[in-house]
Formats: sequence, structure tokens, C-alpha cells
Amino acid sequence: MRAQYATRAYSNLDASGRTEDRSPAELVVLLFEKACSCLKTAALIPINDTDALDLTDRLAAIEQFHKATSKAMQIVVALREMLDMESGGGTSTQLAETYTIIANNIWSASKSQDTVSLTKIHSALCELRDAWRTLAAEQNTGQ
Repeated sequence: MRAQYATRAYSNLDASGRTEDRSPAELVVLLFEKACSCLKTAALIPINDTDALDLTDRLAAIEQFHKATSKAMQIVVALREMLDMESGGGTSTQLAETYTIIANNIWSASKSQDTVSLTKIHSALCELRDAWRTLAAEQNTGQ
């Protein structure tokens, strides 16, 4: 993975705090945390229940939903693009396929405003985040 690309991708997502001293795995964890947060936000918006809202609130809910899903999808695509396919071997190929499927599922769920699917995608992303968190911790302890 390219740490510089991860730093730039995270910085472009309004990240707070310093990213220069982070390992590539730690940067990936930060990206996953942001993507998980975005999907959780989108899943909690009552997007299918906006008829009861006045026009301003309805438009705000729709905008917030689409911004959150778009940001999550951008992060997943960035994660896929920063994979080192040349030296990563089969693991990189599997991750690229996984990230592509997740991005496509986010797109479909966003288009159909399917919060149930977004909740499932959120769970999958959180599992991947936890795996990367474990990897980052192992790298930091030298295991």
C-alpha cells in the first residue's frame, strides 16, 4: 500500500489530527472508521419516511443521506485504489474484489434508499476495520 495515498485520501475527507506519523495500516483503519461512521449516519436517516417532514427538512435529510453514502463509497474506492497489486499477491486481489463489491452495494443501496442494506454493509465494513486494526496493532508491537 502507498502510505502517501492513504494520507491524502484521509486528509481529503476532513480528517482531524495528524496522519504523518501513522503507519499505512493505521491510516487504513482511520479510513474504515470514517466509512463506518458515514454508513451508520446514512442508515439512521429516516429516508423512506420523509413525507411527514416539511420540504426544507425533507431536502436536508435526502442531502445528508446522499452525502454520507457518497463519502463512504469514495473511501472504499480509495482503499481499493491504494492496494499494491504488484507485490500484494492474492491478498490484494481478494481485497480489491471485496472493495469493489462493497462499493457497488453502497451505490445500489444509496440509489434505492435501502437503509437495511446499508446497515448490513456497515457491519461488513466494521469487520474489515477490526481486521485492519488487529493488523496495525500487531505491526506496532513488532509481531
